[in-house]
Amino acid sequence: MPSTLKRISIASALLSHRDLERWLSHAYDILDHEGIGRFIEFTSHIEEEELQRFRTARGLRLSDVAHLLTTFLRGLSGTELRVAAGDESYTDTVTVFLPHAIDRYADLERDFMIYKLLAAHAWAQLTFGTLLPGKETLDKFLGEQGTDSPDIAALFRLFPGQGMAEHIYAVIEAVRLEYILRRELPGLMADICDIKNAYLKERPSLQGLSGKTLFVERLYQMYLGDRCGADRHEDADVAADALCRLAEHQSHEESLHSLMIICRQAEDARGEYSPLPIPFPLMIRPAAVSLQLRARRRIRKQTVERAIAKLLSMPEVRPRTRPAGRSTGDERRAIPEREYLLISGRVLELDAELREILDDRGGMPGGILVKGAGLGAEASPLTLDELVAEADTVQQAAGGIPYDEWDFKRGGFKKKWCMVHEKDIHPDAEPFVEMTLKRYRGTVTLLRRKFELLRREPKMLRRQKEGDDIDLDAVVEAYADSIAGRSPSEGLFTKYDRHERSMASLFLLDMSGSTKGWILEAEKEALVLMAEALETLGDRYAIYGFSGMTRNKCDFFHCKSFDEPYSEMVKRRISGISPKDYTRMGPAIRHATNLLSDVKARTKLLITISDGRPEDYDAYKGTYGIEDTRKALIEAKEQGVHSFCITIDREAGSYIRHMYGAVNYAVIDDVRQLPHRITEIYRRLTF
Repeated sequence: MPSTLKRISIASALLSHRDLERWLSHAYDILDHEGIGRFIEFTSHIEEEELQRFRTARGLRLSDVAHLLTTFLRGLSGTELRVAAGDESYTDTVTVFLPHAIDRYADLERDFMIYKLLAAHAWAQLTFGTLLPGKETLDKFLGEQGTDSPDIAALFRLFPGQGMAEHIYAVIEAVRLEYILRRELPGLMADICDIKNAYLKERPSLQGLSGKTLFVERLYQMYLGDRCGADRHEDADVAADALCRLAEHQSHEESLHSLMIICRQAEDARGEYSPLPIPFPLMIRPAAVSLQLRARRRIRKQTVERAIAKLLSMPEVRPRTRPAGRSTGDERRAIPEREYLLISGRVLELDAELREILDDRGGMPGGILVKGAGLGAEASPLTLDELVAEADTVQQAAGGIPYDEWDFKRGGFKKKWCMVHEKDIHPDAEPFVEMTLKRYRGTVTLLRRKFELLRREPKMLRRQKEGDDIDLDAVVEAYADSIAGRSPSEGLFTKYDRHERSMASLFLLDMSGSTKGWILEAEKEALVLMAEALETLGDRYAIYGFSGMTRNKCDFFHCKSFDEPYSEMVKRRISGISPKDYTRMGPAIRHATNLLSDVKARTKLLITISDGRPEDYDAYKGTYGIEDTRKALIEAKEQGVHSFCITIDREAGSYIRHMYGAVNYAVIDDVRQLPHRITEIYRRLTF
């Protein structure tokens, strides 16, 4: 270890303070996930070449905006795509690789716009068939060379000059996808011509090129905006004609036809192809796509095999029946001749994929092969996708959802350190909600009346540049600023905002063991009164609880989701809220923030109700737990989520202000006041 410390000391002399933090953060990630051996190996490489990738680049760094781009891609695709730094821009269908930094303009906002355009092209490649054209389309081009599971890499192996074909396809698809993006994301594409022109100015002169290289470069420069073709050449003219023939409404299949034609023309050009980089928008890397698809198929195959093995071990069950309302005759006509596999009473459609998996297993032990006509009208065959979905649900429940955790001592995150497990609160038949409403009958009536008036009442906005009345406080402040020689504010008026409320609030309840007894009862009563008030007001809201024990068991309990009505089942879940284990707040806040990020609302509020400081069974206590929670709250703020804490801990003053800020918390000395105070706190926060 002394030699390791010595090497870290040497690295500190070669890197700036910020770069050293980044290098050490990476080293600690290796230590957390790969052990001390790999940590020592990594820190032993302090040569200039190894350290260079941790040096601060000029311009806008990808690491500073990766979380924004990830959110942007999630909003476009509805799925999770990773963003990572790479030597060139492309996607393998799982990760979008983008430059380490962009320093094209002396303007970080415009550099960020380039990142967004690259990310949008990656989304378009995945959505509109560039990288995933489908088996039917690929079979048309592959012919006899096709396979049961073809991918785009198999298609590019048909070309004698595969590298040149990839570059040509990248240009063809850049043209096609730009048409699509102009239609789908017109605001984002407003500056595309200026950005392409900036890249065009950096391209080499065609006069210094020849043959195949000239052909492809002419294609690319035409895409970037050089339609004139000042450098005339026969090969360049052929390329220009080919690009001009691309239609605005071309499909991905037509793009592949164009690729075949243009590649044949390029092959007629003289000489070898010497590739030039294509920095904008994205390259095409079929081999990387194929690698991910094969990995996905392998995982799917393993999932199916596990599911089949589980079915074989299960006792016989009655076959699943179809929903009512479908005629027996219709069912028999729909599946007369297909083959199915009957395992433990479950009926699986025997498609080509399942047949291949079973052949690899050496047959169908324990299963019975039947014809569709022999199933009977009551049988409901299970597709392979449904079987995989069942297995994935079980696997996700076992594995949990990973989240980073902030380690203040090292000044960096422990990557994928905590596992959050979503669970339903077990409903309780005890009429807790009804008893609470009876106990607080007068309060509930008053709340409903008050919140009904608030729902109708427009909100007063202060310090406006124009409005209905003078804002006296703003006038006094402006006068004081003027006397002091400061520029006074122009916002001297008040006006009423009569727009419809757009509010989403998530109530996060501490369900740790320390809440047992009066505290938890008061928390539950507060939720009941709050739900009654919000139902009157019409605001969207959700209720969740959290607890856990160690980083691998961070439980997140579902009581009511945003799209779920305040039903009898929700009331029974509130009744079923019970004390659990410890209070690891960071993962719960991060998961709640993600849930709020998926909700469309102008204002998003996360209200945590807790009885004490963040603490878990392991080292998550004291300053460590407080700093991780504070970091999670900062992340929430960056994602547009306003956080507030209602705490019943009388000693909270020693830490709560540091976590939440000066005005984003309330300390309630008497737990019995919580049901009365919570609605008043919400009113102050949202009106």
